Amino acid sequence: MAKKMDGSATREELNELNVFLDQHPGYKKNEQVTDALTGTFKNNKTVLSDASINNNLDELWSKIKQYDETDANHLQDNVRPIGYRKWIGWAAAVIVFALVGFWFYNKRAPQPLEAVVIKKVDVPLGNMAQVTLPDGSTVKLNAGSHFSYPSAFIGAQREVDLEGEGFFEVTKNAKKPFLVHTEGFTVKVLGTVFNVKAYRDDKETETTLLKGKVQVEFADDPEKKVILSPHEKLTINNRQYAGKQQAPVIAAKVKYEVSTLPVGTGDTFPENAWIENKIMFANSAFEDVALQIERKYNVHIVFTDEALKKEQLSGVLENESLETAINYLKQIVALQTKMEGDTVYLAYKTKR
Repeated sequence: MAKKMDGSATREELNELNVFLDQHPGYKKNEQVTDALTGTFKNNKTVLSDASINNNLDELWSKIKQYDETDANHLQDNVRPIGYRKWIGWAAAVIVFALVGFWFYNKRAPQPLEAVVIKKVDVPLGNMAQVTLPDGSTVKLNAGSHFSYPSAFIGAQREVDLEGEGFFEVTKNAKKPFLVHTEGFTVKVLGTVFNVKAYRDDKETETTLLKGKVQVEFADDPEKKVILSPHEKLTINNRQYAGKQQAPVIAAKVKYEVSTLPVGTGDTFPENAWIENKIMFANSAFEDVALQIERKYNVHIVFTDEALKKEQLSGVLENESLETAINYLKQIVALQTKMEGDTVYLAYKTKR
């Protein structure tokens, strides 16, 4: 009967059970009692509704009360009739608790969690990408960025890893902080809009806050925490940076600066203009502008005059082609240029 209930009985076993119940009607009564509960069980994955389980329980107890002394006469000779009513009551109770327990477990027990996997996004130079995270947060990734995140946020925190640049719009969850890990620091938020720039080959890394509040923790100085308010930017000196062709330089301390974004209209600044496919620069060193151009246009820029790297530039590059962008720069600085494949050589137009 138990195998019939859970659907594991073979055809031969069901036939054998039917023959047995025909020969022993007393036991058939037991089967009718259990059918009051198991009639809606098609397999062990079906879950009874609250109304169904209550109705079946009422029916079960009603059937138990209908037993009379004559039912004992149908038992096998080797089964003692004394205490039969007590026995069938206990048997029915066992069935009730077993089935109710099975129902409750299926109804209440959490389903097995799917395996959490780490997803990785690598954005080629000359491209951008946008990712929607498991909690509904979004991140836009700039060219040359590498980003990883879990397929589901489990535990007490939401954690992602970034190398490159990302613009985050984080869904608020006060009970589950959102952490962005970079090589040198971690940005911790509850729900906010901010930009993180952390390229490995840049002199500086930046965290720019537009809405909400963030806390930045330094990897090499865990006790040091900086809290930013809207329209503030934290700039950290990248101690590992020494130029692409120089030996690494290790600074004694992490150097950082908190500055306020210039007052203007809207929420577009040089720090987040890239999400609109723009390069905005204001009194920026030419070498820093060149890095942004390299990522946007997927080219390599070589300064044949070292002094050219320090030239201060101001302007905006938007949807121009690379050639148009170079011509625009020529209007700011007297340049001579040469292109070989994906490499752009820059020099002063007249020797200095």
